[in-house]
Amino acid sequence: MKNLYLLAVVLIFSACSSSGNQHAHIEGGRSQTGQPALHAVRDNQLRELMARMDSLMQERFMTEQQLDVERRKYSRQIGEAARNLSANVGTIIASMPGLQLNASEQTAFLALANKLREEAQQLQALAEQNHIDAIPDGLHEINTTCTSCHALFRKLGS
Repeated sequence: MKNLYLLAVVLIFSACSSSGNQHAHIEGGRSQTGQPALHAVRDNQLRELMARMDSLMQERFMTEQQLDVERRKYSRQIGEAARNLSANVGTIIASMPGLQLNASEQTAFLALANKLREEAQQLQALAEQNHIDAIPDGLHEINTTCTSCHALFRKLGS
């Protein structure tokens, strides 16, 4: 009888031990299978979506003053980029000898480079004066000038 009792105790302890368990337990009583739990992945995705929704809601409810601050910041960035573009037109002009252009091509190249400088200066002025609505038109003009020049001269310099 004593042996039977001892055998029962051993069986109970072996059944309760974690060595025979395929799943290791982590805090909270959840089991760890070695693969990320689906609920944890979904939890992270849900947190990211909620954070994005919160951000969108905050943007939607910005005060007029907060929107003005953002517009001024945008204008400063555009103005700085336009100033840098205008300052770099000299570098563009300095590349002209490497293009081996004839006289009429040189005239066209210089005209486009000077037009780019003027448009960049105009865009800088618009940005400094916070004329946000006029900025897209100024950017379009600069893009058109760049595209025209590249269509005419970029292959020559390659």
